[in-house]
Amino acid sequence: MKVSITAIHLKEFPKAKEYAQSKIESLAKYHPHLEAVNVRLIGKKSHRGQEQDYYCELIIHIPKHRIEILDSERAINKAIDKAIERAKKTLVRYKEKGISKKHKAAIRAKTVRRI
Repeated sequence: MKVSITAIHLKEFPKAKEYAQSKIESLAKYHPHLEAVNVRLIGKKSHRGQEQDYYCELIIHIPKHRIEILDSERAINKAIDKAIERAKKTLVRYKEKGISKKHKAAIRAKTVRRI
C-alpha cells in the first residue's frame, strides 16, 4: 500500500504527518486490497476571528474503485481521527458488499445444479 501525505497551510506538519501515518497503517486490516491512500491535510482560517479549521481529505484507491472522504474539525488530530473512522466504516461496508455478491452467486449456482 502506497501512502502519500501532503499539507497545505500547516505549521505543525511533521507532527501531523507522523500521526496520520500511524493511523493510516491500521486501514490495511479492514480491506485486503488497498492500493494507495492519499492524504491531504489543509488548514484554513475561520471567519470572524475564530481559530483555524482543519480538513483531512482521504482518497483511498481500491481495484476498480476510488473512495473519497473529507472531514473538518478545529484540531488537526481530531480531523484525522474522524476521517479514519469514516474510512474504516466505509471499507468494511465495501468489503461486506463484495462478499455478499459472491455469496449470492454461489447460492444461485447451487440452485441451478439441483434443477
